[in-house]
Amino acid sequence: MSQCEKVQLTPGALPGIAPAESHEIRMLRKTEVSFRRLFINHPEPMWVYDLKTLHCLEVNDAAVEHYGYSRDEFLRMLLTDLYPLEDVPGLFQDVARTRAGAQHSGEWRHLHKDGRFIDVDVIYHGLAFGGREVKMVVVRDITKQRQAEQALRQAERKYRLMFEEAIVGMYQSTPDGRLLSANPAMARMFGFDSPAELIACFPDTQSQAYVDPTRREEFEHLLREKGVVKHFELQVQRKDGSKVWLWTNAQVIHEGNTIVRYEGTFEDITDRKLLEDQLLQAQQNYRDIVENAVVGMFQSTPKGRYLSVNPAMASMLGYDSPQDLVASITDITQQVYVDSKSREEFQRIAREQGVATNFECQAYRKDGSKMWLCANVRAIFKNGDLVRYEGMNEDVTQRKLLEDQLRQAQKMEAVGQLAGGIAHDFNNTLGVIIGYSDLLQMKLPVGDPSHRHAMQITKAGRRAGALIRQLLAFSRKQVIQPVVLNLNSATREFEKMMPHLIGEDIEITFKRSPGLGPVKMDPGQVEQMLMNLAVNARDAMPQGGRLCIETANIELDETYARQNVHVTPGPYVMLSVSDTGCGMDRETQLHIFEPFFTTKKAGKGTGLGLSTVYGIVKQNAGHIRIYSALGEGTTFKLYLPRIGDAATLSLPPQALETILLGTETVLIVEDEEPLRLLARLCLESNGYSVLDAPNAAAALELAEKHDGRLDLLLTDVVMPGMSGRELAKRLTEQREVKVLYMSGYNNDLSDHHGILDRDTVLLEKPFTVNSLLSKVYEVLHTGQAGKTIAASGV
Repeated sequence: MSQCEKVQLTPGALPGIAPAESHEIRMLRKTEVSFRRLFINHPEPMWVYDLKTLHCLEVNDAAVEHYGYSRDEFLRMLLTDLYPLEDVPGLFQDVARTRAGAQHSGEWRHLHKDGRFIDVDVIYHGLAFGGREVKMVVVRDITKQRQAEQALRQAERKYRLMFEEAIVGMYQSTPDGRLLSANPAMARMFGFDSPAELIACFPDTQSQAYVDPTRREEFEHLLREKGVVKHFELQVQRKDGSKVWLWTNAQVIHEGNTIVRYEGTFEDITDRKLLEDQLLQAQQNYRDIVENAVVGMFQSTPKGRYLSVNPAMASMLGYDSPQDLVASITDITQQVYVDSKSREEFQRIAREQGVATNFECQAYRKDGSKMWLCANVRAIFKNGDLVRYEGMNEDVTQRKLLEDQLRQAQKMEAVGQLAGGIAHDFNNTLGVIIGYSDLLQMKLPVGDPSHRHAMQITKAGRRAGALIRQLLAFSRKQVIQPVVLNLNSATREFEKMMPHLIGEDIEITFKRSPGLGPVKMDPGQVEQMLMNLAVNARDAMPQGGRLCIETANIELDETYARQNVHVTPGPYVMLSVSDTGCGMDRETQLHIFEPFFTTKKAGKGTGLGLSTVYGIVKQNAGHIRIYSALGEGTTFKLYLPRIGDAATLSLPPQALETILLGTETVLIVEDEEPLRLLARLCLESNGYSVLDAPNAAAALELAEKHDGRLDLLLTDVVMPGMSGRELAKRLTEQREVKVLYMSGYNNDLSDHHGILDRDTVLLEKPFTVNSLLSKVYEVLHTGQAGKTIAASGV
């Protein structure tokens, strides 16, 4: 039967049609039962679908088993359900051609129930069934075939790449010296642009390539005698006439007893040959090696005087010349070693073991600053007596700084993991506390003592929420919503609240650089940084003083980047906060960004303020430096990447002056029952119709049964079973509904930098009654449902 030959099936061939009772019909039924059994038991997947509606009418056992759907699921499906979305237009075109009478078959991708793609070869047969025009589809799975073809192509490409991209030359040649093939590396060795050019220009390698033809003869003799030659060195001429040394490994290829070709590799050993020549003159060049070494080299007496040092050693310790260092240092133990016991330990190891390797210690430079050295030293004995030490010192200060930063990052990561683990449940609890205390305040008279008690509960809840946000901020796990902004404008907003925050005994000065470039960051983070730095400065000036906040455009160059790890050179905007307070010693400065480190008395600080600043700066690809000394005040300089001046500044969102009563229907999905009931109570008391569900499955069921409009989905992000994100996706596919997420720790809503998705609208937990009503009204009435909106939780 041809692929598209139509066959008229009588009723009874498929389920649902009552058979006739005549002998002929019974015989036909018997035949049809046989054909049906053949259809059902056919080893390849088959199904029949209506050409007009694309509904599946019948399916065999092989299709059910192969695609993972049950028979009932198949019979409820459309043909399009088996195709990836992007392939559906092509399917419709095929169906249209079929309706026009064109034959068709071909290869497609089908979807398994578990989401896997299946490559298939499909054959269509036209049938007439019950007065309808249908198609019977026969499928052959060619997935493994495609995989095998792909594997073969990859293997061929792999070995071709090995030949084409090898860093050693590879070749085949005839016994009489004619090149049969060569790879690009060999062409480059001989100075040619391509293997084809090399083969064309060197028809006889014996007479043209070898500088010494006798070496070719020796090479061939060894090949014929042994069949294999290894590490054979020869000198050849390149295209431009220059000479290079090569190292070849080759073998003979026989056909029967006849040598048909040589195969081998070439490696350029010119540099090695030159080095061998240089090593012959090593004694003469010894002084140059020492003088030009990038690590410090020295010889010293056991009593602690330098006999000789190289320039790198002198530069490392801050001296102008080796002679200056040798003359200045009369006691290495006291003048170089920060801890004299370190040198005693190093001497003991060297005396007992003969060498001291990778010995790390701190040393003083000429200007009194400290650095870290890694020493590799051996003890030189003569007639059993120790006569001197000689060795090398390497400056590992940068590595030590990196190790300190790694330890800092690990501490922050550990606390961040803790904060992330408790943030969801803790913010839910705080939301209930704050929400119900808000409701109490609304119902109690302002002068009533209970009203003041409720206010204190709200304030405590907000402080706890702020603490959680700080934990997430310094560990760089808070969700941020960056916009293009100008720090001059941002500091003006903060300036308004400064007198209330700092106090009257501190003089506040702002120095804003004109023409300040824009940065991209979360406006709330700017306020967080300024707040923490200003409070830190206030606490450092208990008797009053001066606080200066300054902005400027800054260029950090390569030199600065080399001196400060993890700094990328380029344009930055500097935000500086300086005070005239008590200052900090060096030891304190080493720990100020560590979580929970504080110099304040117990109960006076959390130790998270500067950690939060550090986390925010790092989250925004910035850099922070501190300049301080005891009794001389402190300056924090924050460097944030400056973006192009053409970037459009983002306008701050307009706050709603009043919250009007709502009339829409809101579906609340929250697994924390007290918080869900609180949100319902707040919305219903403000005029909204509310449906609520404890999880996504219940919400979908509720939405399906609800006949009226559903205007807004207010859903938690993290819930057992299905997440809020998946719930929103499924619900918006079914009906037109706006979505407002609520969460306090939103990895599910952000990328790996903690930045919210472009179309996400968020109500942060813990939220107040006002923030809940404001956000719901904003999403429903201001057309903001498709934009990222920052919502303050407390």
